[in-house]
Amino acid sequence: MHSLVLPLVAAVGLGVAPAPATADSFRLVAGGVVGHGTYQRNPIRIAGTLTGKGPSRCAAIQVARSGPADGIEWHTFGRHCGRGRTRFRVEASYLFRGVYPPVRLCAGRTIHQAERGRSCDRYQPPVDRSE
Repeated sequence: MHSLVLPLVAAVGLGVAPAPATADSFRLVAGGVVGHGTYQRNPIRIAGTLTGKGPSRCAAIQVARSGPADGIEWHTFGRHCGRGRTRFRVEASYLFRGVYPPVRLCAGRTIHQAERGRSCDRYQPPVDRSE
């Protein structure tokens, strides 16, 4: 038993590299536009692709940020209209009380209409109990 414990203690004492940042995959669908990507924590980085299947729909991908009076504001960091693909990438900050900000994909006939957030699919990263 002692031979198993000693190597583990020695490895910890030598400064083993920390575990890599946690990354989650997500897929959102709104109005004929699909958004898929990764949500990396520590630091918070969100990246992926918007794919449009129809010619007449637009979508905006947004991340929540802390607003005035403990409110939430949505920041658009990716836009797409029509067919084809658009890549997106953003770095974000924690919300109040250290909460990971959600991401949403919203659809509309125009980008402005999509940014209003009436027809959306939302991704809320799970709480990481190890932190």
